[in-house]
Amino acid sequence: MKRGVNIFILTLLVLGSLQAQFAEGQPVLRGAIGPAFSYLVSLELDETAFAALGTFAADFDLNDKDNAGINSSSMLITGFEGFGEITPHWTIGMYAGQGEYFSSANDAANVDYMVNFVLSQVGVTAEYNTHSRSRLKLLAGSLFGIGQVSLVASSSPANEKWTDIVAGTNPRQAFELSAWTPVIQPYLGVRFDISRSMGFKTIAGWNEQVAAAGSWKLYHNKVISDSKEVALRALFFRFQLYVIL
Repeated sequence: MKRGVNIFILTLLVLGSLQAQFAEGQPVLRGAIGPAFSYLVSLELDETAFAALGTFAADFDLNDKDNAGINSSSMLITGFEGFGEITPHWTIGMYAGQGEYFSSANDAANVDYMVNFVLSQVGVTAEYNTHSRSRLKLLAGSLFGIGQVSLVASSSPANEKWTDIVAGTNPRQAFELSAWTPVIQPYLGVRFDISRSMGFKTIAGWNEQVAAAGSWKLYHNKVISDSKEVALRALFFRFQLYVIL
């Protein structure tokens, strides 16, 4: 009997302690949602995998460091993020974003060239934060998800007419390549509640994203078995302005 009373008292003490901890750190922020802007500061197209773009159009030579249109050392990704607190220290959320390189050119024969390189990402985020009594919170987390990379290119005579395009009577070249990739983004950052209704989050981390060799498809359908591995690793910074729900 005495042993049972002791166990009962110990259980009450443990439960009371847990309740006190959660009550003391009861989160003010239940959930938030808002636009997010990522800046990949060291992302460049693989010069080996995409070297033949220079044959497609001289202006798309990736070895030409002056070509900032499709081979700049940075990319802006715009997106949306939402997250919610599940404990005083842990939050989970969802993120989706897309960025691109775009370049166009026109040669002496009056032929228009276009290249568009698009990077998309979507995933689940998990974060641990300090949940300090101040509005400022330090956090560490990671995104786990999937992404898609695509390359669309075309060349066509200038001033084409609708009938010629639909009938295919004018000479043209065009292709679209794409591949699915896993995405992992570990990061550190801060979150600051400006008021009870809004705040911002800023983080810095590493984007680990690789399109495997042989995973590329032509027009999302035909597998290109000899396609190259393309690494899309980059250091990134992300800023989000959120509305507290």
